Amino acid sequence: MTKDNFDYFTDEDFEYTKVLNFYTPFENKKGKNFVLIVTAKEFLDEYWIDGFKNFAKQWTWGEDRRIKAFKLLEAEVRDNVLTFTFETIRKSKRYDEIKYFLYDIGGILSIEENEITNIVVQEK
Repeated sequence: MTKDNFDYFTDEDFEYTKVLNFYTPFENKKGKNFVLIVTAKEFLDEYWIDGFKNFAKQWTWGEDRRIKAFKLLEAEVRDNVLTFTFETIRKSKRYDEIKYFLYDIGGILSIEENEITNIVVQEK
């Protein structure tokens, strides 16, 4: 199993996603369920709706992209709102995996010249 004792991307690397304007760190731990609601500026077309659901299900991170932090329990993408319910299956002592997931979501949105306008994270 990949350990998290590596240097990873900095917040400055992902500033273009505007995630830090809306994300407040969430107290996460292994076994916790949480809901992540991301609102985009523009509506998402059908292609992106299916893509985001698959992305959330398969998402990994880390220096070799082999760390699976979350198990997707439920996903709904409607209009411009992405709602994911996750269970944390692995929690880094050093990094905030939710923030890195959000950076990736923001990066995908930027491909379509879209952006994040709000983020809500709540315990389920």
